[in-house]
Amino acid sequence: MSPRRAGNLQLGSKVVELLVKQRRPMLMVDFVHAFVTDPIPTIEAGRHISMNEPFFEGHFPDMPMWPAALSMEGLGQSATILTVLTVLTRAASEAHEDPEQVLESLRNLDRGYRMHPGYQRVDLHPLVARLRNGEAPVAVGAAVDLKFMQPVFPGCRLDYHVQWTGDYGDFTRFDAEASVSGTPVVKGTLTGAWTRNPLPKV
Repeated sequence: MSPRRAGNLQLGSKVVELLVKQRRPMLMVDFVHAFVTDPIPTIEAGRHISMNEPFFEGHFPDMPMWPAALSMEGLGQSATILTVLTVLTRAASEAHEDPEQVLESLRNLDRGYRMHPGYQRVDLHPLVARLRNGEAPVAVGAAVDLKFMQPVFPGCRLDYHVQWTGDYGDFTRFDAEASVSGTPVVKGTLTGAWTRNPLPKV
């Protein structure tokens, strides 16, 4: 995987909820830390793992461990967010607009949700307004080929690194990795199938 590139698009959980359909407890992405389109569309996201998660009640009571299937789900949701952001920025480019305007609209919306003093009362970019009105640009169903390398325990931050590596007809392939404190815990590939696409397909 390419070196980490962080900090250029930081979004909290309320904006994340506009980009994916899942909700807690099955929302496996708390934040987006970075998104780049060149040279390969890539996202950095993550989730804070708390001992208060309901999953630890049965997995396992005497030695709580984060279910590996949930790490896989987090990577899949990150791939969906990557797809949505890529579709939005490419749609803006195709409309001869600056894709950065879409990202800045998301940043400003995030500032509003956090009551940040930098929030500005301006109209949302039309593509972001569609998200807020419940029109998710895409949904992605995936097949996975992942290797689970180490267990994940409560009290850590699970970081996701997903790259869009190619299109094959109606399928899209992603390289995916989840890590804790820089140590990979899950690594492999995801293959997504386009299942809903109101915006132009990229």
